[in-house]
Amino acid sequence: MLVKTEAIVVKRTPYTDHSAVVKLFTREFGLLPFLIQGLHGKQNKNSLFQPGTLVEIVFHKQNKGMMRAKEVSLVSGWGYSHYPIHDQVRWFFLELLSHVLHEEQPEESLFDLSKTTFQKLNDGCKDLPILPIQYLYEFCEVTGHGLQLDAESISLGLDIVSGSTATSRSIPSNTIDADHCECLAQILSGEIKTAPAKIRRLLVSKLVDYIELHIIPGKNIQSLEILQLIMQEPQ
Repeated sequence: MLVKTEAIVVKRTPYTDHSAVVKLFTREFGLLPFLIQGLHGKQNKNSLFQPGTLVEIVFHKQNKGMMRAKEVSLVSGWGYSHYPIHDQVRWFFLELLSHVLHEEQPEESLFDLSKTTFQKLNDGCKDLPILPIQYLYEFCEVTGHGLQLDAESISLGLDIVSGSTATSRSIPSNTIDADHCECLAQILSGEIKTAPAKIRRLLVSKLVDYIELHIIPGKNIQSLEILQLIMQEPQ
């Protein structure tokens, strides 16, 4: 069956001098492995399969094994630009995706969120200081593990073990306190476009803790340390 879909390049592993196994997060079919040949030929496929790139691909859908691309091109309007800080944030998002995606399991809402986020990075996102916070919170929502951020939790704090309003039994180290919940709500609503570095780092840390506990148990986000160094810098 010949199909056409948009896809995000998640991972690329060298296979031979001129080919690679590429994991693509497709909108309709989830994560799929492709054997891409002729990377350094006249068609310049190499630039199309950089992690984080958004492509449109035509291929014969098989029930198992590696797929082979019939046609591939950048999604209209996509012109991959490298900004060192943006690249590091992009790698963080890609690592998170690599932990949660499963082959042939469609995740259309997660794809749409990720596509929008990678497009912002590609365009030189002006709201980079808060983009990881927005993505992590919405990542929880679209994967079915949304946090209960409401008037009560903004007033009393948010317990990341339960994902709901903090109580007297909540452990402080597992809690986003009321002030930080209010800041998180303002970031998500668009009321504010930045926040002090200390607050940004704390919110990212707590959201990652929540994700590691509820969505990818037993796994760790290795690139978090680098992201936190970036979050510490004035933007």
